[in-house]
Amino acid sequence: MSRFACIVAAMLAASSISASAEEKMIVDMRKMTCAQLTKLGFQDFAGLTMWLSGYYNASRRNMVIDLEQYARAATAVKNACQANPRATVLATTGRALGIKLPR
Repeated sequence: MSRFACIVAAMLAASSISASAEEKMIVDMRKMTCAQLTKLGFQDFAGLTMWLSGYYNASRRNMVIDLEQYARAATAVKNACQANPRATVLATTGRALGIKLPR
C-alpha cells in the first residue's frame, strides 16, 4: 500500500471512530470563517483542508496530489486565517495560495 493510501486509510479509520463518539458536524464552506477554521482540532482541520484541496484540484481536473505541497498549502492557509480571522476560508485560501477557487 502506498504512503498516501496508508495516510488516507488511517484518517478514515480515525474519522469513523470520532463520528460515532461525537456529534455530526455539517459545514457550509461558503460561510465558514477563518476564526472557525483555526479553532478546529487537528482531525477536523485536516479533513477541511483535504476538502479544499479536492475542491480546487477537481475544478482543474488535476488528479495528482503532492503531499509535501499539500502540507505547505495547509500551513499557509492556517497562518493566513490566524492573521485574518473574520475573512471566509474560501477567500483566504485563494489569497494565501494565489489561486482562483471555483464558485
